[in-house]
Amino acid sequence: MNTSPLRTPLRIGQLDVAGRLFKSATHETRATVDGAVTDELLDFYRPMVEAGTPLIITGNMFVSWQGKSAHRQAGIHCDEMLPGLKEWAQLTHSGGSKLFAQLNHGGRQMVRPAPGVPDSVSASARREKAQGTLPRPLRLDEFPTLIESFAAAAARAQEAGMDGVQIQMSHGYLLSQFLSPESNRRSDAYGGNANKRMQLPLEIYRAVRRRVGPEFPIIVKLNGTDTIPIGGVRLADQIELAVRLQDEGLDGVEITRGHFSSFPSTTSGHFKGYVTAQATKGAMQEASLQRRLAMRALAPVLEFGLERAFPYREGYNLPQAQQFSKALDIPVITVGGFQTPAAMAHAISSGATDAVSCARGLIANPYLYRDLDEPRSDIPACTYCNRCIGVAGGLPIACYDPSVASPLARTFEESR
Repeated sequence: MNTSPLRTPLRIGQLDVAGRLFKSATHETRATVDGAVTDELLDFYRPMVEAGTPLIITGNMFVSWQGKSAHRQAGIHCDEMLPGLKEWAQLTHSGGSKLFAQLNHGGRQMVRPAPGVPDSVSASARREKAQGTLPRPLRLDEFPTLIESFAAAAARAQEAGMDGVQIQMSHGYLLSQFLSPESNRRSDAYGGNANKRMQLPLEIYRAVRRRVGPEFPIIVKLNGTDTIPIGGVRLADQIELAVRLQDEGLDGVEITRGHFSSFPSTTSGHFKGYVTAQATKGAMQEASLQRRLAMRALAPVLEFGLERAFPYREGYNLPQAQQFSKALDIPVITVGGFQTPAAMAHAISSGATDAVSCARGLIANPYLYRDLDEPRSDIPACTYCNRCIGVAGGLPIACYDPSVASPLARTFEESR
């Protein structure tokens, strides 16, 4: 009998999940330009389903055209998406896995707004540092429409047969922009102190809960730290938000860190070629010529610094996650460089977290959950080269490290 904590069931709200290794959200770049599900997108998830991965969280799905932040990003913004969403749920259930849709609005975190959208919005008119986007502040009369977009998206996930939703409140996207004092300089009911900065995330959660009912699982993704030296969120405030959400019926929380927009502090590992890849193959290839030239010129220095600032280690969000675990009764999920069964099992058995999630480990080996007990040396393993993240928003999500024998690695090498 397998007694590994990774094989132990976990209850999230009213949902029983068969194990405790989950797939965390990723940039997929495999939908149509309008956000519809494609065979290419489903093919990315098929091996994870075949492996019996207990819970799969989709890539960040835009809840409105205003919130679309990436090329070929999957959408859950209108009813026309329902046929593809239903196919996605059916595929996931065919292997016994559960599927949560991650609901997201990009806010200022986009190279440029979607076609037909005049401008990007944020909590305040604070320029996004990496992509250079200058948003306008969200007007008070726009809040009802924004809140409704999240509620309607959750209802679509429920109608499509998905098993729950995750509201993205981290990584520098819109709700994270409201939570962070660096990006939220408002002086109205939605800014000015930590309590007011929580107001929009709380209102969106309440609207989603009203729409889907008390039994449909809702979890959120929260930063334990923004990794911003001055002006980022305080861990104590994030824990307070999680407690307030729990008191209102939240079913779980996934802990992460950082902003995609500032630096790749959401990740760790190796960064050689990362900045250049972003400018030539990833989302930043749509940025201004001046910004792309600057990135390529500064790439060696930036990559040298990133390599030292964010070295690879498994479970780098566990110190913050443990503080959430102490304060909460609902399940805490932790992402952050997990790959080896020993490290994942220890994170759970130590009490720091109730479950672990990973992205890069499953990109390199989508059969990771099946292979947890396999001692074979030929099992693919992530090298944390971060090429998959470097090309995000440009090339389809895949492992681009030729040493892992990825079929798409040649695409990366030939285009260098």
